[in-house]
Order: sequence, then structure tokens, then C-alpha cells
Amino acid sequence: FFFFEEGEGVRMLLRGVVMLVVAAYGEAWLSAPGVPPFVKARHNLKSGPLRPSCTSRPGRIAGAAGPRMVLADSKGGAEEVVWRTAKHKGHQVAAAVGEEDLSVFEDVAELGRLLGGTGKAKMVWESLREGVSPWENKQGVTDKARKLLGQSFQSIPEVSLESVAGDGTTKLLVDFADGLQVESVVIPNEGKPSARGVVEPRTTLCVSSQVGCNRACDFCATGKMGFIRQLTSHEILSQVFHGLRVVRERNLPPLHNIVFMGMGEPLNNPLNVMRATDILTKDKCFGFARSRVTVSTVGPSPAAIRAAGDLPAMLAWSVHAADDELRKKLVPTTAHSMEELRDTFKNVLSKRSRQMSTFMVAVTLIHNLNDGEEQADALVELLRPIQEVVKGLVVDLIPYNDIGEVAYERAGKDNVGAFQRRLIDAGFACFVRVTRGDDGNAACGQLATGVTSTPTPEAS
Repeated sequence: FFFFEEGEGVRMLLRGVVMLVVAAYGEAWLSAPGVPPFVKARHNLKSGPLRPSCTSRPGRIAGAAGPRMVLADSKGGAEEVVWRTAKHKGHQVAAAVGEEDLSVFEDVAELGRLLGGTGKAKMVWESLREGVSPWENKQGVTDKARKLLGQSFQSIPEVSLESVAGDGTTKLLVDFADGLQVESVVIPNEGKPSARGVVEPRTTLCVSSQVGCNRACDFCATGKMGFIRQLTSHEILSQVFHGLRVVRERNLPPLHNIVFMGMGEPLNNPLNVMRATDILTKDKCFGFARSRVTVSTVGPSPAAIRAAGDLPAMLAWSVHAADDELRKKLVPTTAHSMEELRDTFKNVLSKRSRQMSTFMVAVTLIHNLNDGEEQADALVELLRPIQEVVKGLVVDLIPYNDIGEVAYERAGKDNVGAFQRRLIDAGFACFVRVTRGDDGNAACGQLATGVTSTPTPEAS
């Protein structure tokens, strides 16, 4: 459900409508590669109970069944979902009808309604923000609230493995009830002097939005898994809870940034990512500033980019190559020209506030493939139109992290340096990302679990 604070109703409702209309018309960004065309799949729906990809909670609002929408199901195919609309405390809301348990990651007003008082809800959220399980927090959460949590709410998925790299980066293996897993990464930074002053010690959390990924990037371990299923908003936000827990238990610097740069393509899971970013940035929930939450995407389609424009988070674009042919080699599911994707990003960013228009462009540099000056010049030409409307454009160069692909190796320091200078000389802010956690397979592009997708007969 989406419940809005006073003054936000119209904007949030419009955002939800945009996302739902895109889903209903079957944009390819909601389907995994290999799945039949969305419209055809819509007419061959499987029977049985509905299992919408978004977290749903039955019986919580009244209202007649609304229009039937077609969304990506848990396997990346198409599934029809009945949507109910009703007014709750004066606000129009919409939610999928399903059978999942309640989530503790509700805003204070709704959680208070479910627990019998906003005071109880505030206690639960104080516990969550401290990284302490409200089910076990006898000092901070009342007995009645903990009993209700145990009876009616989904538990927070457990972490079965925490591995710490030599630089302090911690990789978390999160287990779900169906036996699937994802990885999250806690990245502490002790702080250091910079051009703008001293950077305070802080920690960044990298979260996953899918089990596997349907973008099939050739240099990424997650892409090699294929698409398994979407994560619910509850499963996404559970990773944030565990990040806070690790920060507390290991006495790390405060959790400062949340980046959707783990497993999965966030814009292929739009409803759950929208829900998660809303809760992340609500003052009385996790309370992160919108400028501290970043959603990174390869840009599956112009429609996906447009729909993401109202996310309460910064946007980042994983470009990897400005040339269409080379981009298609690195990201085989690329279905649109880079200029078309670029122009859509430009349009979306031009409508955002100055604070929310900061934009990061990421390029993974691979030796003798995309690390030459010619590729740098092509990137300059691609990004120039965005630079005209975005003052906070930053290019992030990522030396390739090994995933066992014989054909690829990390770009050399000389090439990376020359690439960076080319962009700086063209007037771009450009930085080389410091590799973190690569000795523990926790670096960018190295996240994967021991399962791969199995194509169904319909999708083959």
C-alpha cells in the first residue's frame, strides 16, 4: 500500500498511476529475456492463486475489486493482478490483492493502525533503525506489540553468512523462506581529506533488488545467474535492517548511503523498489535523505527511465560503452540506442529539483575493449547534452573486477588514467572508484549466489 503524508497525495498518486500504466501496457522492462512478448503472455496466464511481485497484504482496506493489471510474476513472466482502490484517511490508495503476511516495514501511521497505536509503531521503528530486532527487543518494544508481530507479520530474513574482506568490507548472504538468497555489501569508509574538506567517516550499504538479473551483462557475475525472481519491498528493506545491525555490532561508522547496486536491475522491479525507497526516505521510518539513496540502472527502456523519474532517490546510469555495438556486446539485452536512452535521462533529470538532479554515470573499464581514448571521446559526446542540464554530473570509472571470464581483464592503470584525463579535460567531474572487497568477491560485478535460472518451455 501507499499512504501519503498531507500535501504529498497528488504527486505520489500520479507517480503510482504512471508506474501501473506502464506495467499494464506490458513494457519489456518487466520481463526477463527469453520470455515471450508481453502481450502474448497476457493471454496465456497460469491458473491458481495470485502471487504478485509486489508485497501485498489482504484484508487491510475495503473497496470493490478494481481493474485487472498485468505485472511481472515471481518468475519474470506475466501475471494478472486484481487491484483494489479505496480511500484511507482521506488519501486514495491502491494495492494488489494477494496472500502474503504483513510487513513490519510500514510507515508509522499504518503500522500504528495494525499494532493498535502509533506509540507502538514508533517503538518498532526505533528498534529497526538501531538494527535491533523488534521481535526480540523486550526493553524497547511492548509485550503486546511483540506478540502481534509474532502472530501476523513476516519475519525479517536471516543472514546465514557474513564474510569480511581485508579492507573491512562485509558481504552478507541473506536467506529467504523459499531457499533463495541474495548478497548485500556493507562498505565502511574511515574518512579522509578531500578537495571540499574532510570527509567524515561513514558506511555505505549496497542492496539487491532481484535474485539474479535479467540484463545479462557479460562482465557481471549476477548477470551470469539469469533472472530468478523479484524481491519484495520487505526483502529489500530487510537488507537495510541487517546493514544497520552490522554497523552497530561491529562499531562501524554511521550508515550514510544506500545504493541499489547489488544483484538485479532495480527498474525491472519498479513497484517494490518504489515502495522500498519511499520507506527508506520517510522521516519516521528509516529517515535517510533522498540524496543519500541511489538507484543504479542500465536503463532497460525509455519507459522504465521515465517511470523512475519520481523515485525519491538519486539516479545513476551504468553506461559501460557509448558505442551502440560495443554496448550491445557488454549488455546483450540492450534494446535501444544509447542516444535514445541518453535523451530520456536528460528529459527526466531536467524536471527534477537541483538537489535531486545530481547524476552519476558508471563505466566498467575492461582491458583493450572499452578503455581507449576513442571510447572516452565517444562517452564525452554521449554525455554532453546531459551536462547542459545537470550541474552535478559525475563519471565513475570502475576497473573491471574478475569473475573468472578468460576473455576479460582489468584495464591497466595507465589506460584508466588516460581515460580519466580525457573526461576531465572535456569538463567532466571524473573519478576512479577505489576497489573494495574484491578479495572476498564483494566488489562491483562479483555478487552472485549458487543458483541459476532454468528457462521454462514457454520462455525458451
